[in-house]
Amino acid sequence: MPIYEYRCSDCRAVTSVMAPISRANAPCPCERCGSERTRRIVSRPSVHLSNLSKLERLDPKYDKMVDRAMENTRGADPDRLINRRGDISKGLPDKT
Repeated sequence: MPIYEYRCSDCRAVTSVMAPISRANAPCPCERCGSERTRRIVSRPSVHLSNLSKLERLDPKYDKMVDRAMENTRGADPDRLINRRGDISKGLPDKT
């Protein structure tokens, strides 16, 4: 269901209402003053981006900043846990 916004003609407050499309033009009482004199207004659409889309919008300088920070921080090495594990080609030790 879409969210519609209505502006009150008396107090100028904006009220948001989730309603079916069939009730889009139905009057909605103002949440602040209770007036029935409201008009539907055009509001900005809301878009939810995926994490990949958010990454693509990052400034390219950000990657260089992260790389520099990781070089200067020993605990930030992404391979540190793998290196601590040792040689995994031998398999897990027996638990007998």
